Amino acid sequence: MLTSFVLFSSMLTACGDKSAATPAAAAESGPKITMAVPDGGKAFVSTLIGAVTKNFEPTDADGASFMYTELQFRGDGSWMAQGYVEAMDERMECTESGTWSVEEVSSKTVATIAWTVGDTSCVGRDKGSSTRAQVTAGSSGISSAMFR
Repeated sequence: MLTSFVLFSSMLTACGDKSAATPAAAAESGPKITMAVPDGGKAFVSTLIGAVTKNFEPTDADGASFMYTELQFRGDGSWMAQGYVEAMDERMECTESGTWSVEEVSSKTVATIAWTVGDTSCVGRDKGSSTRAQVTAGSSGISSAMFR
């Protein structure tokens, strides 16, 4: 009988309430944002950093074709892209990375952002060059951009 009581007691202890760990895990499930964001901008940043933008032209300038095949903005204010520059039937793969910021938020999906190149292997691109655009973010990253 004593053995049954000890066994039953240990089973109750093992099956105790474990819900205390659940709120912490739920709070950390969203994207982490450590960069400075204007008022009302967290929803926009969460949407933008939650997806990888594919096949995005980071400039509307004439000349060689320049495409980011994958562009990822991060919640720490950094970004990274893989892409290519194509000129006269020659395609040159390249990568770029740097920092970005949110300047003005229009809605949960539209904001003006600026990104600066910190490192590049792309032909014709310089470290320190900056791009500013009003972008619309969706489930697949940037869906449209109006360069400023």
